[in-house]
Amino acid sequence: MTIAISFDGNQLETERPIGIDVATRDFIRGHFRFGHQERFYCVCPNVEAFEIYKKYAQDEGIERERCLSINQNDPEGLEIAQCLLRYDPGIVRNAWARRYHGQRLYSLCGVAHSSASAEVMEVVGSYLSSPLQSWDALICPSKAIRSAIRSIITAWEANFKERFGLEFNCPLELPIIPLGVDTAKLKNTTSPYDRTQQRNLLGISDNEIVLLYVGRLNYIAKASPLPLLIAAEEVAKNSTKPFHIIFNGYFNDPAVFRISNEHVFNQAIRDICQKVNVTFVNHGDPRFPNGVWAAGDIFCSLSDNIQESFGLTPIEAMASGLPVIVSDWDGYRDTVRDGIDGLTIPTYMPSSGNGREIAYRYFSGQYSYGDYLGATSQSISVDIQSLVTAISLLSNDSEKRRTMGNAGKRRALELFDWSHIIAAYEELWNELTVRREHANETMPLLEGDHFHPSRQDPFVIFKEFPTKAISINGRISLLTENWHEAMNRISLKMSLILPNNLMELEKLPALIAQIEAQPDSTLEQVASELEENNQARFVMTIGWLLKLGIFQYHAPEGDP
Repeated sequence: MTIAISFDGNQLETERPIGIDVATRDFIRGHFRFGHQERFYCVCPNVEAFEIYKKYAQDEGIERERCLSINQNDPEGLEIAQCLLRYDPGIVRNAWARRYHGQRLYSLCGVAHSSASAEVMEVVGSYLSSPLQSWDALICPSKAIRSAIRSIITAWEANFKERFGLEFNCPLELPIIPLGVDTAKLKNTTSPYDRTQQRNLLGISDNEIVLLYVGRLNYIAKASPLPLLIAAEEVAKNSTKPFHIIFNGYFNDPAVFRISNEHVFNQAIRDICQKVNVTFVNHGDPRFPNGVWAAGDIFCSLSDNIQESFGLTPIEAMASGLPVIVSDWDGYRDTVRDGIDGLTIPTYMPSSGNGREIAYRYFSGQYSYGDYLGATSQSISVDIQSLVTAISLLSNDSEKRRTMGNAGKRRALELFDWSHIIAAYEELWNELTVRREHANETMPLLEGDHFHPSRQDPFVIFKEFPTKAISINGRISLLTENWHEAMNRISLKMSLILPNNLMELEKLPALIAQIEAQPDSTLEQVASELEENNQARFVMTIGWLLKLGIFQYHAPEGDP
C-alpha cells in the first residue's frame, strides 16, 4: 500500500515545538522507518519542503532517490499513490479538487489533533456539504477527540434535516489510531547514571521526590499548574520527605492583560509553595539533550484544557519507565490504565448548555482563541483531594513506582511504538482502497455539473455580462489577411496571458487557413476538420483571436 503525504515542512524543527508539529515530524520519520513502500510520495508546496522531506528519509536510512514529489494537481500521480494524507483535518478542498478529476482515483485521509479552534470546527462543519466519500477517513487519536468531531458533524446533520428535511449522514470514516513514540530512543533515558547526572546538574538530592511535568508552560492554552502546586504542597507539609517539581518545557503565548505566562507561574509558586522546591528546565537545554526523564520519580500531567486531544508526554513518560499521575481527561484515559501504569485523577466541568455565551463570544470575535480556551478551562477542575492521595501513595511506595513504571514501559512498547502505529495506518489505507473499488459514490460528477458550487465555470456565472455568447454553431470570418500583422499581434506580451487555456499554438496557422478556405463553416465544423477534441479550449481560442482583431464573430440566426 502506497500513500502520498501532504508536507509543507513548516515549524517542524523549532526550539518551541507544539504538539501537532512534533506529531507530524515523528509520524513522517516513523513512516520512513516502518512503512512498506518502495517509493515514498509527497505533495510539497515548494522545493525547500521537498528537500526537508528527503532529509528525513536520509536520516532514517531511506535513499533520497526513493522520494518522489507529486504535484497536487496531478491526478495520475495521486492515483498511483492511492491515498493522499494530510496531517490535519483540512481535506475538504482536496475533495473538491478530486471531484474534478474523478472521485475514485484515490482516497483522502486527514488527522484531527484538536477540535477546539474555529478553523477546525469550520472545516469539520463543511464535511457534510463536500464530496467526501466512504473511502475517505479522518483519523482521531483518541475516543474523546472522535466524540468532539462527531458532536460537530451531528449538529450539522440536524441542521440539514431541520432546514431542508434531508436525512444526510457524513460518509467519512472516523477511525481511532493513537499517536506514536520512539520507544527505542526513550528506553535507556532513565538509567541510574542518568538520574545521578541530571540531579547533580539541577542541584537535586537523591532523596527528594521529584514530580516531573513536560510540555508547554501555558496555563490558558495547555494546563493550569495550580492543582499540581496545591496538592504537592499539601503532601509535602505532612511528609518527612523533601518534594521537588520540575517543569520541563517553555513559556509561550502572552497571557491575558499582557502578563507573561512565566510571571503568572512564578507568582503562583511564590504564593503556594513553601515546602516544595520548583525548577524550570527549558526545552532544548544543551545540558539535557534527551530531556530530564531520568531526574523524575513521578510524571504528572494534569490537563484541564479543551485544546488537548491526546497527550503524547504521558506515553513518553511511560516509555521512559516512569509511573504517571494524569487527569482523567480526553486521550489520557485511553493511554494510562488507572492502578496499573499510574493513577488517573477525576476531572469536572460544567454540564452541557452552560457555555453558550462562551461559544458566541468566540464566534463573534469578542474572544480570541486564547480567550475561548481560558474561559472554558477556568471552570474545569482536577480533583485536588484525589491528587493529594495519589501523590502521597506513590511518593511513599518506591516498589509501586517501579512496578507501575515497568508496566507503562511494556504498554508503550506494545501499543504506542511507531512500528504498531504505522501498521495501523497501513491497515486503514488498505481498507479504504477496497472500499473505493466497491462502495457507492457520493455526489457523483455528472456531465455538465459544476465540480464545486462556488467555483463554477466563469462563463456561466457571468453569462449576463456580454452582448452575446460565442456559440459552437456560430461562424467567424477573417478581419485581416495580413499574416505578418496577425502573427505580430499574437506575439505581443499583452496578448498571450495563459496559453495552457488555449488550443496548441502550433495549430493556429491551420486554424486561420481553414477559416480562409471555408468561411461559411460553423465553429463546430472547423473544430472537426482540425481534429480539435477539446471544445472548451477551442472556443476560448476563438474568443482570444476575436480579442486580437484577427476574426469577426457571426452569431447564428435566432441567437438571442
